Amino acid sequence: MSTKSTCLECTHWSLKDTDRGMARLGFARCLKKKLPGHTTSAEAVACPRFAAADAGAATARREWLDKQNGARA
Repeated sequence: MSTKSTCLECTHWSLKDTDRGMARLGFARCLKKKLPGHTTSAEAVACPRFAAADAGAATARREWLDKQNGARA
């Protein structure tokens, strides 16, 4: 795991299981955390449970988040 990896690049970071409002702010549920609704920032430094998502998923997440940020401007 690279020290530069972020939660956005992890397979456990799930926009699907996150409240839409939180997702738009760049937060998503970590599927490895026990608390329902617990969210982690896309930019948070990846934890020891990090498992790299495929490049396509990470790119799609980043594009979706960038689109959301553009919509607020």
